[in-house]
Amino acid sequence: MIFDRLSPAAGLIVLFFAAGTAHFAVGTAKAQSDTDTLPATETVTYDQVLGEPDNIELGYRYALTQIRRDDLLGASATLDRLILLAPGEPNIRALRAIVLYRLDNLREAQQEFDDLLALDLDPALRTNIERYADELGRRNQQTRMSLLTSLGYQYDTNRAGAPDSGRLRTFLGTFEVAKDGRKEDDHSITGLARFTIEHDLDTQERHSLFGSVSLYSADQFQLDDYDTHDISAQVGGRFEFGEIFLTPVLAYDHVILGGESYIDNYATSLRGDLRVSDPVNLWARGDLAYVDYRNTEQYPAGELQSGTDAGVTLGTDLYIGTTHRLTLSATYGGYNSDQDWESYDGPAIGLNHTWLLGEGAFLMTDAIGEYRDYDIADPVTGATERHDWIYRARATLGVPVQTLFMADEWPDYLAGLTMSIYGEYYRADSNITNYDYDNVRAGATLSKRWEF
Repeated sequence: MIFDRLSPAAGLIVLFFAAGTAHFAVGTAKAQSDTDTLPATETVTYDQVLGEPDNIELGYRYALTQIRRDDLLGASATLDRLILLAPGEPNIRALRAIVLYRLDNLREAQQEFDDLLALDLDPALRTNIERYADELGRRNQQTRMSLLTSLGYQYDTNRAGAPDSGRLRTFLGTFEVAKDGRKEDDHSITGLARFTIEHDLDTQERHSLFGSVSLYSADQFQLDDYDTHDISAQVGGRFEFGEIFLTPVLAYDHVILGGESYIDNYATSLRGDLRVSDPVNLWARGDLAYVDYRNTEQYPAGELQSGTDAGVTLGTDLYIGTTHRLTLSATYGGYNSDQDWESYDGPAIGLNHTWLLGEGAFLMTDAIGEYRDYDIADPVTGATERHDWIYRARATLGVPVQTLFMADEWPDYLAGLTMSIYGEYYRADSNITNYDYDNVRAGATLSKRWEF
């Protein structure tokens, strides 16, 4: 065996790193437990390799250097040459298989995995190669299914969205809010189950169809009128036309609030992506929805809010290395209700950063700013037209439970179990006291995905 100064596990670490970045390269925010960092080795230059062309360990380190620079084609060529020099070295062949996977050369990657599994391998290396061979096999399946489940706890400082001032403005004057309508914090237990199915079409291009059904529930400790249940479904497709990808989606949501049906939301969207280069992806999306509110005991005039929500968003994704994705978006849209005082339009901007921290951990941060200019004054609040500024900031940190416990061995039925903690600040600045409020939200969830 070679790699006198590299641990035999170094090849495994490369496997972990490469498979994780393959998910990231297609814009997936999910961080798997295999998104580790590359082995800590010194940078190797091409001139050093030229000086010692038969030094296999040096060539291996050079391949790692090329991967760090995102030069996957160069790394593939380097590993091809090393395999000619050391055809029986599993670390080299495992790294080559993952590079092929990242280059989307799935057939050759699968063959390399199959050849590796025919060798007499270290048990730990074999276990992980089998794991990634299974993942590659799943990706090659024409139909793929998954089930995501999540259970969590959430705390809100102002669950009901009561005005900060504790006062309500009407055309008759401004009054103190009744005691049961004032700002109040609360806790809740949350749960989510989502079943997703994807099917690749029998075409030369990478066309596919997908669909999902989700169930969400938030059970409040005190404010039972705000117990929330949501049933949603969506169907859509991803279609490739050269460098352009189109994703049409149809969606439906049914919201139950306080035990009563409150909202039916019928939505459609069309997104187009143009991959300009490896680090830059440009996209545009159009959204159209009809939001049908129901009258409830809590909101007896809820149906007056029903209307059409539409918007157009332009955005760009910037991939920084293999561990960062930065997304900037700008939206212009509006809500058109039958009641003009419920109708508004205005711009919004958003910023999202996704960071794969290693060992399966990830950090997602979002910041959104929005301006809403309402068509006319609400007859209940008086003659002043309403203008709102909406701000929201959110951060989510996710870590595999296996990483938290620093466990080398982990039961298969707990594989992929992830702990997430999050915090969010929401602020609505309005010129009408009734709608001027904020809320701080924090929580934690345990989630697991099953794939079939």
